[in-house]
Amino acid sequence: MAIDLAPGERIIWHGQPKQGFRLAPQDAFAVPFAAFWLFMVSMIFLFAFTGEMKEVDPLAYVIMPVFMIAGLYMLFGRFLVDRAARRRIFYYLTTERAFIEAGLFRPNRRSVNLAATPEIRFQGRRNGRGTVQFGSPSTFGMIPPSWPGANQFLPPAFDDIEDAERVYNLALKAQREAKADIQP
Repeated sequence: MAIDLAPGERIIWHGQPKQGFRLAPQDAFAVPFAAFWLFMVSMIFLFAFTGEMKEVDPLAYVIMPVFMIAGLYMLFGRFLVDRAARRRIFYYLTTERAFIEAGLFRPNRRSVNLAATPEIRFQGRRNGRGTVQFGSPSTFGMIPPSWPGANQFLPPAFDDIEDAERVYNLALKAQREAKADIQP
């Protein structure tokens, strides 16, 4: 992917989020819930088909597979979708902006003017990985980034990148220089 750079603008860092299988903090609740969901739906489905349940509504034979598929997605499928989506995320930090290209099926691009960004946040972990966030979180800031559609409520971020503190410092420096360039 080639981003259109303004005259004098140059890329000072580029990267991607961590690849492969990834558990997020919200999975501490989501995985047991999905397992319980799938267990309950499987039991009901099994009882309905073996005749243990009397007078089963025929519509149940249509609805139950839908609930089964939803449970399978919650327990397994969302990890596969997340992995595929992260393979298609690219981050660029230029001398003037932060640029994010993502999109599982079609490109979705976000560009953040560093000079106009009110704040740049850093969230690090012990292993050197972390997140650099451009802007303030909204009231929906508790939404996990991995949830479908969450990026429309969250500020743009370089999520789960290597050497995040260095990238954060590069972003702060680029922001200072971008602001100095527009000051009279």
